[in-house]
Amino acid sequence: FPVLIIVSTILGCDALASEYGIAMAAVGMLSTLGVTLATDAYGPIADNAGGIAEMAELEERVRETTDALDALGNTTAATGKGFAIGSAVLTALSLLAAFKSKAGISTVDIGDPVVLSGALIGA
Repeated sequence: FPVLIIVSTILGCDALASEYGIAMAAVGMLSTLGVTLATDAYGPIADNAGGIAEMAELEERVRETTDALDALGNTTAATGKGFAIGSAVLTALSLLAAFKSKAGISTVDIGDPVVLSGALIGA
């Protein structure tokens, strides 16, 4: 299912603004990098807090709270990974298109957003 979202983003951006649209989508996703990194760091911090609470032999309710926070950290980390993968695909496609343009190459089929979308779905 996530691959279909990336494919529809590539095809939609290509239809609206060609290679420039794909590059802008990649930059837009990369602009969330600060928030993504912060959410990725949340899980280990909550997990460490739980370990400290357990070693300090604090009340059980403290450990229950840190476990709930750790579960939230795992969810935010999984969400962050999706953004990282999506932005990596769009950025790679944009870099390939820029290379094709500068090198004057017109026969690299994988640079065609429709072909790349098919390759992603086929993978």
